[in-house]
Amino acid sequence: MKFVATEKLKPGMRLAKPIYNRTGVLLYDRNTKLNRQGIVSIKNFKLIGVYILEPAEPLPPMTEEDIAFERFQTMGVFSLRDAMEAIVDEGNIRPAERLADEILRRYANHPGKITFTQNLRSPEDNIYKHSLNTAILAAAIYSRLASDPDRQKAVVMAALLHDLGLLELPERLKQKRAAELTPDEQDVFDKCREQGHHLLLEKTTTDSSVTKNIAMLIKDIRDRHDGLISLSFAADMQVEALKISYYFDELTAMKIGDEPKSDIEAYTILKHPRQHLNSQAMTALSRAVKIVPVGCCVSFTNGDKGIVLTENEDDILRPFVLSFRSNKIYNLAEGKVYEEFRIADVLKTMDNRYIMTDEYEKYKQALKSGKEKIIRLEG
Repeated sequence: MKFVATEKLKPGMRLAKPIYNRTGVLLYDRNTKLNRQGIVSIKNFKLIGVYILEPAEPLPPMTEEDIAFERFQTMGVFSLRDAMEAIVDEGNIRPAERLADEILRRYANHPGKITFTQNLRSPEDNIYKHSLNTAILAAAIYSRLASDPDRQKAVVMAALLHDLGLLELPERLKQKRAAELTPDEQDVFDKCREQGHHLLLEKTTTDSSVTKNIAMLIKDIRDRHDGLISLSFAADMQVEALKISYYFDELTAMKIGDEPKSDIEAYTILKHPRQHLNSQAMTALSRAVKIVPVGCCVSFTNGDKGIVLTENEDDILRPFVLSFRSNKIYNLAEGKVYEEFRIADVLKTMDNRYIMTDEYEKYKQALKSGKEKIIRLEG
């Protein structure tokens, strides 16, 4: 599988991922061979590129959950663009509220953990994709912290609209990588966000909890740029969930020219005490999103690789694992074992999907049979 820019697409190439329109209707399914008309459609759809299968590459597995998530992301980006335009043009907040309701319906109180998949972003769609993903994460995280539907909606609405002001960002700054921004240019970002916050206050009937959440997030973003991170002893869980959602998406985002952090890297960074993020909200993140899922391949700090056999709800970085080299099962909850087999990263494909292995299924069958507790790997 490889990513191919739209201008380099050729007839006969096979799609590795489905393409949907703004209403979620499937335009081109996986394994579709592109023709000239299809390439024109992709260009008209303003995609910067698509994932293409190698000539002899089989179609990789994709779960129904993965498909539903990508479909909703496509629909959500269009809906959010329309919602932001309605606010700017008319002060109409209702389209954003409808989108927030749909996000809550899908991802708040979701049974089990959600699979959070990133898509490649262009400078033109980064604001929408970032805001939508932050809202999805916020819904999943905050639902683990509180069951009040009004508060849940206030968090999701804040996530959707916190970057409203960046629509007015100068085009030259939209094209720049975050690492390339000067302090003065970063100040422009902060001021645009503040202008978007003022617009919500002046033109809409947005709930005060939403604007308060946005104001607190904007302040935290600005303070971190200035090196002024401070610990709040009376943490507002709405704001804490919002901050973690914002930074987790920022770290893992797939942008042109920027190397994304893996989910486990992002989690480890945010969990560090120097980030001063609420530990209860971080636990909610680990219980809301699949970061180290059962059955995925992992690499260890000692150079070995293996698979995750169980999840550890108390610490997702310390599950039971099976080492490919020694063919032994290790409990990373044990201190000495953890020092040797600490998980360095979860292995994924280039389009950000977990690499799973059928060895996990063999392991489960071995346990069911009772004949052996550790499977034997061939080769």
